[in-house]
Amino acid sequence: MKTFRKKTKLSADRTPPETLPAAELIANNVDLLPQILLCVPAKFLIRFKSVSKHWLSLISDSQFATTHSRQNSNPLISSLYFHYKGKLESVSLNGSPTTPSLSFLRPFMGDFTVEHSCNGLLLIKYYKQIVDNRAEAQYVVCNPTTQKFRLLDYRVNAQYRKGFSSVSCWLAFDPSKSPHYKVVMLTRLYYSAPSEVDIYSSETAWWKKIFLPNEEMGGIYGRGAFWNGAIYRLCHLYNLWRLDIETEEMIGIPCTQGSTRILSLLNTRYFGECGRGGRLLLIQSPSHSALRFKIRKLDEDGCRWKVKFRVDLKTLISEIPEMESKKRLKFTIMCAVEGEQENEFSLILAIPGKMISYNLQKMTWKVLRDNSENVPRDGDAIVFPLVESISPV
Repeated sequence: MKTFRKKTKLSADRTPPETLPAAELIANNVDLLPQILLCVPAKFLIRFKSVSKHWLSLISDSQFATTHSRQNSNPLISSLYFHYKGKLESVSLNGSPTTPSLSFLRPFMGDFTVEHSCNGLLLIKYYKQIVDNRAEAQYVVCNPTTQKFRLLDYRVNAQYRKGFSSVSCWLAFDPSKSPHYKVVMLTRLYYSAPSEVDIYSSETAWWKKIFLPNEEMGGIYGRGAFWNGAIYRLCHLYNLWRLDIETEEMIGIPCTQGSTRILSLLNTRYFGECGRGGRLLLIQSPSHSALRFKIRKLDEDGCRWKVKFRVDLKTLISEIPEMESKKRLKFTIMCAVEGEQENEFSLILAIPGKMISYNLQKMTWKVLRDNSENVPRDGDAIVFPLVESISPV
């Protein structure tokens, strides 16, 4: 007896598996797709979430985000945030016409300021009105790339309790070592009392309090930087003080450049990380408008400054006449950043009406922001570098 099989007709929108395009085969391969997406820059991953529900689920997974941040732990700095005349400004460094917007925070917090940045995360402070026309300072950690944020249960009254003098805060986050970050809040009291340090861990969601003697700190410059597992700040007494995040110990470091101490803190133009490579940089000059100065990097042992570059801006001045007015030089050193090539550095400078990037090796420059009055002038600028990351908060 003959048997007959019913022939199935392929629908117009179906293609036999053997003829599927390579891209579709990869997109549907549950083992290969994650490996490919782990190599994709963070800003593109955000767009890829709209490809399909499967891609959205994969990219939104916290384990995937952690692995991606670990494998891409040293990305280039993509943009800078800075405050000018009470307004938060930003500039793109990677050629993009825009920077990650922080407008997603305003419906929840109104006006706010950036306090610190670290490996793709920002620490934000805003004030919330309470009774008797008083305001409380509250803090938020956010990721501008993913537009996710976490409100920290830490409040400081705007009218500090008797004995308070100031509050400094930092983020400590190294995605190559841990998916978790810490927030350090230092409250300096009168010199007769120890300083309070509150440390928040995203892993436990708890605060821990320790005390540091004020006499260990001396005069302090700037807002500090997280590098090599510790918070560093310049100070008059030791040149540097270091707060180790794991041991929670603070030590003063009498750093030198050879046998000579570094210049006065008042001569500091920039102090902070430079992005890829994890170097801690110090830029000092005899005056704000000095054409010649040195860029130093801190050794791995954290005890010696070595000269990385000797900078001479004389050629740049001749090419950009806006930098000189009535025989007076006018520019602000925003920061130094690493480039795509190894040991390639650029200075980010603010001059009247624009911001530029000056490649120190090639001695070439490009405009990052033009026809703008909202750039720092004739002085120091506190900037907050941002790298693109999908790290969870």
